[in-house]
Amino acid sequence: MFKDDLPDLYAKVHSSLITEGFDKFAHQLNGLKIKTCESFASDNSAFTIEFTSADGESIEDSFPSGDQAYTVMLVYSSNQVVIGLDVIGCENTKLQKQLLACCI
Repeated sequence: MFKDDLPDLYAKVHSSLITEGFDKFAHQLNGLKIKTCESFASDNSAFTIEFTSADGESIEDSFPSGDQAYTVMLVYSSNQVVIGLDVIGCENTKLQKQLLACCI
């Protein structure tokens, strides 16, 4: 489960969605399983987490991580079903280490 595999990222994304009024998306995060997780940057600073294989739109937010901030884009389908996350700019963070461990 996403919330068990990456609890810190899950908590930040979930609370941000609730704060922004996207409760429907936030509640979907509870039952999501990571289908694929891979880095798309040579320095492993950007990752795509896929929950399903559909294409969709995205909601973007940034989160502070020590001295840096990384960006998370929630990807959802036209039926407003959460289908993935893109995490960008997480180099040299705890999250990067968690993603590298999860994506292997």
